[in-house]
Amino acid sequence: MSLSGTGNFCQPICEDSSHRHPWYPPEIATTDPIARGQLLLRNTLTGKKEPFVPMQARHVRWYTCGPTVYDSSHVGHARTYLSFDIMRRVMTDYFHYNVLYQINTTDIDDKIILRARQNELIRLLELDTSVDFDKLVILAKEALGEAKAKSDLKKEEIATAIEEATQNKDSRAKTEQEGLMEQHLVKRKNLDSDEAKIMELCGSSSSS
Repeated sequence: MSLSGTGNFCQPICEDSSHRHPWYPPEIATTDPIARGQLLLRNTLTGKKEPFVPMQARHVRWYTCGPTVYDSSHVGHARTYLSFDIMRRVMTDYFHYNVLYQINTTDIDDKIILRARQNELIRLLELDTSVDFDKLVILAKEALGEAKAKSDLKKEEIATAIEEATQNKDSRAKTEQEGLMEQHLVKRKNLDSDEAKIMELCGSSSSS
């Protein structure tokens, strides 16, 4: 994994120069008013958490290795890509970085190359690790349908609770349920937004 650093550097730091390469810590830029808090990453050279400083303001270029295509994918691959995607989402949605994320397909080892040539595996396994877009859309629609059905039931339950609290003149319970209704409507709005995005993706895919 590689994250782009900064162009300005301080004096090199290295706890054990006989076993580690020197590390040049970046100069910390002025506080960005858009940033929320400060992102810290563990530096394997120093063994400490260091402030993350992009090379270009809020722009981050991130490269990671992808599947090594000499055998079928397994759950370990899924965990890796899921973890990286969570990190990317935190960087974009919470810290407001503009992240350009790149992942490759690896087939550079001599034994892997030989095996791939013998069995014509590269193309086969590239297809195997590719996303079946149509199947993904079906699964997403099914999940959204179930989520919306649960959302409708929850909305009815809260509305009934508000009505009962109003009839019983229980202002505290009414206020609590109205607060829950506001939270529920926000969640439902997110579901509707996800559904709209899926439909938009379906439209762009069919037109391409």
